Amino acid sequence: MPQDELELQRWPKGSGLTVDDLQVDAVNLDTDIVAGVSFRVAPGSALGLVGESGSGKTTTALALLGFARPGTAIVAGSVTIAGVDVLAAKPADLQHLRGRTISYVPQNPSRSLSPSMRIGRQLAEIVDSTDPAALKERIAMALSAAQCPTGEDFLRRFPHEISGGQQQRVAIAMALVGEPDVIVMDEPTTGLDVLTQARFLDVLRTLRSQNNAAIVYVSHDLGVVRNLVDHVAVMYGGRIVEEAPVDEFFRAPNHPYSRRLLEAVPRIARREGAIRGIPGTAVEPWNRPSGCVFVDRCEFATEVCRDAPPPATLQRTRMVRCWNLADVEQSATPRVVARPDVQPQGAPALFVEGVCAEYRKAAGLFKRRDHSEVVRAVDDVSFELRTGECFAIVGESGSGKSTLARTIAGLHQLSAGTISLSGGVLPQRAGSRTQDARRRIQIVFQDPDSSLNPRRTVAQSIGRPLRQYFDLTRVERNQRIEELLELVRVPSTYMAAFPHELSGGQKQRVALARALAAKPDVLICDEVTSALDVAVQASVLTLLDELRREFHMAMLFISHDLAVVSGISETTLIMRHGRVEESGPTERVFEQPESTYAVDLLAAVPDLDETDYPAAAGVSLT
Repeated sequence: MPQDELELQRWPKGSGLTVDDLQVDAVNLDTDIVAGVSFRVAPGSALGLVGESGSGKTTTALALLGFARPGTAIVAGSVTIAGVDVLAAKPADLQHLRGRTISYVPQNPSRSLSPSMRIGRQLAEIVDSTDPAALKERIAMALSAAQCPTGEDFLRRFPHEISGGQQQRVAIAMALVGEPDVIVMDEPTTGLDVLTQARFLDVLRTLRSQNNAAIVYVSHDLGVVRNLVDHVAVMYGGRIVEEAPVDEFFRAPNHPYSRRLLEAVPRIARREGAIRGIPGTAVEPWNRPSGCVFVDRCEFATEVCRDAPPPATLQRTRMVRCWNLADVEQSATPRVVARPDVQPQGAPALFVEGVCAEYRKAAGLFKRRDHSEVVRAVDDVSFELRTGECFAIVGESGSGKSTLARTIAGLHQLSAGTISLSGGVLPQRAGSRTQDARRRIQIVFQDPDSSLNPRRTVAQSIGRPLRQYFDLTRVERNQRIEELLELVRVPSTYMAAFPHELSGGQKQRVALARALAAKPDVLICDEVTSALDVAVQASVLTLLDELRREFHMAMLFISHDLAVVSGISETTLIMRHGRVEESGPTERVFEQPESTYAVDLLAAVPDLDETDYPAAAGVSLT
């Protein structure tokens, strides 16, 4: 269908965001990372950019600000905002545009916030104002919109003095404080619980309507995308393979890759079946096929798919790049979720009784320890974790989930209660426990950037527990490292890579492989899937299920993704303000919650199948 026959809304060029034929190349590899990326986002509209880790989403998002990662270069295309081509701007002009005309919320706020600058100063740098009162008001409004404290005590803190969730919200406030025309968000809700996330999404909707800002929302959380954006663009192999209005996309995705993405998403409803992941691994720029980029993983692939890239098929407001579109449209799309059939066996592997944990909160900066305030983060928590069981802990940010996990692992001081492993009471600190006890309890942290040593390669990080706990030859150790990387779907070619050379999802999978290397009896997973795209998440959840079956491993699963929890856990404990709010079999907790707080948590989960926010015709491909 000719372009001029498409029923797409148009608006003046230079209004909102216009991206034309964007291409970013790998300098030393003689290949492109993304190419042919074109779309428009009108003022007050939002585009959701989705796809697996490594598909080019973040590279595209950064290029919208005229930024290319080391080793890459923007070689073609234009990014126009308010009549200004960002890619053609001089460095001084570009510096002024960032934060004021176009802002960016990064996936990892801990690396984007300056560790040597106070929160208030970092926010003030973005605002063009010499009026102290106006500056203070702008900062307070941005912090309030991002669900952050606005008091002087918070403004004077350094990034390391606030939690990971608060760091994420400060990064969001920094994107809002300059009142930009375009906001690019790269996984902004990754570290947020469902209640904070729901409030944040309300803020974004208000921002769109009142400030008329255009939003590019990069995310692997398709539930959030479903409830926020107007249009969805699916990226794979550095190409946009499908684009459609949000309602049409979720009702009937047309590209085989889009369908597999949706099939990999767990739903809150508990149905029989298992998550259907995508076989194989995401294509890399240097291994990209000459034909369709998805050909090696596609069940509809034919010979023509290998010969040449498919053209863009335009259907009114939808674009799809697929040679076999008619066959895909006629096929059924199964929708199933994870429902592991694992029966816990024997006596409790882990017994937690009356556990309390505290930390000291400074009354002011540089105050003496004696003057600090003692805060009880975990208050009288008890439960048992049986062999082969997945026990989930959920709750808002700051409810004490991670502190409890660290206390069980021996990384946080226990102030009361006992923790027993297979009937034996454990010492409080990991350093006081036997080597075998340390091996039997392993923890995977939420932020792999903080847990992976930046000076160690992937092989060195995974090999460390193998050297510490097992008597293996070098050949045996390398073979085991390759097996573990294969388990978590990281190519063995990354063995010599350092953390900064990996994507966020790849780093998290390496951290999981390192924990599994110790062959633990109890695996503590602290938000391990929050940084993973839905396809990799499906494979990781399937892997964890298989490990529980094969090794009768007990798993303590901490997550704010209630859909994932509903599909993987047998028992769920809900925490609030450090205490147990509700606990019981997962099916009962999700279908018949007894506490008001549990009802509120479940109500805040974005619905993948329906939305109360009708899409506006504000986004299109050019």
